[in-house]
Amino acid sequence: MKKLIYKLQYVIFRGFRGFLLMLPEKARFSVGEKVAVLGYKLIKSRRITTLANLKMAFPEKSEKEIEKIAIQSYKTMGKAFLGTIWLEEYMKNENNFRINGLEIVDKYCSEGPVVFATMHFGNMESMLKFSEKYPFVTVAKKQRNPYLNKYISENRKHLNITLLEKSKRTSRELFEYAEKGENIALFSDHRDKGTTVEFFGRETVSPTGVATLALRYNRPLILGYCTFNMDNTTSVHFKKVDVVNDENNSFKQNVHLTTQKLISIMEDIITCYPEQWMWLHDRWKLYKIVSKQMKKK
Repeated sequence: MKKLIYKLQYVIFRGFRGFLLMLPEKARFSVGEKVAVLGYKLIKSRRITTLANLKMAFPEKSEKEIEKIAIQSYKTMGKAFLGTIWLEEYMKNENNFRINGLEIVDKYCSEGPVVFATMHFGNMESMLKFSEKYPFVTVAKKQRNPYLNKYISENRKHLNITLLEKSKRTSRELFEYAEKGENIALFSDHRDKGTTVEFFGRETVSPTGVATLALRYNRPLILGYCTFNMDNTTSVHFKKVDVVNDENNSFKQNVHLTTQKLISIMEDIITCYPEQWMWLHDRWKLYKIVSKQMKKK
């Protein structure tokens, strides 16, 4: 039964994809926004999580301001996710990109392997464009639907990346590729096993992958992120992050301090462009707390 459901989901996806590609690009992005807003209205748990996160991060903002950011964030993510369907076509058009800080990447990549941190932010998949010049190894979560998972994997084979499926072996595999001298790029803004950090004034857990790799292999750490512009072009930003490598600290302490520094930089970026970040993820585990409060009312 499950196999049949997966097949049906895949057929629906391919049909929707075919319909979407018949539309001009501006209309495709508009569809992405509309689908996202529909999701915001229909999926209550994600809506509650999004609003709770925003209220925690920006207590000074009104309910109206919070909801406006929430809906805009959904629109941004809708365009980003739907945009993966024609990502190859989008990336071929150089006019779609405005790049800030590429000289940083050129400088450090010319000297040796680099560790990149990135975020669930703006047109995030467009970061793949830079694999054309600088190949890298990255990690993606395996999709439950095997047909969709195969489609995504096949669709990325033409890119100059090595894509690892997240598993218990992922850390070991990343170390192996790092030892071979490969560039590594990892999403580093969402909740995962790692170290406790302060993020928007509240404790949460953050992954330590990029900090560990940068310190273990003495590599530069560069943060890369994308913002969607009003005309659906993408501004790409690169920023060097100075790792904390104090000889008076243990390796674990340096990893923690570097991770906190990275998260603080991300917080500043998100504060500047709150509508560009993925707020629907339960980053601070607020959903259960807020749900209980709502039931008591």
